[in-house]
Amino acid sequence: MNAKSLALAIALVAGFASTAQASDIVTLETVQVRPSADQLAQANLEATSSIPTLAAVQVRPTVGQIVELMAEQAANQLAATTPIASVANWVVSLPAVTVRPDVQQVQALAAELAANAVGNVVAKGLASN
Repeated sequence: MNAKSLALAIALVAGFASTAQASDIVTLETVQVRPSADQLAQANLEATSSIPTLAAVQVRPTVGQIVELMAEQAANQLAATTPIASVANWVVSLPAVTVRPDVQQVQALAAELAANAVGNVVAKGLASN
C-alpha cells in the first residue's frame, strides 16, 4: 500500500467516523442566565464604593512608539501642505526665463508706444477745445 492509498483510506475512515459521531451530539434548549445574588451584591458594592476606580487603563508609550507617531504626523502634515496630490503629478518650478527681443520687436514696440502717446496727446487736445 503506497502513501496515496493509505491517505485516502484514512480520509474515508475519518469521514465515516465523523458522520457517526455527529448524530450523537445533543443540543440543549436556549436558556437565560441571570446573575446570582452574590454577583448582584458585588456589583452594587462596586458601584457605591468610595474606592476610586479607573475608567480605562493608561499605558505610557515607548520611545520607539513616540518616534513612529511623530514621523507619521509629520508625513501627514507634509502631505496636507504639499500641492502635489500624487507621485504621478509632479510639479517642477523653474527659474524665470529672461527673453531678449530682437531688433524688429524693439522697433515695433517703440512705434506702438509712440502711436499711443500721439493718440493720447491728440485726444487731450480735442477734449480741451
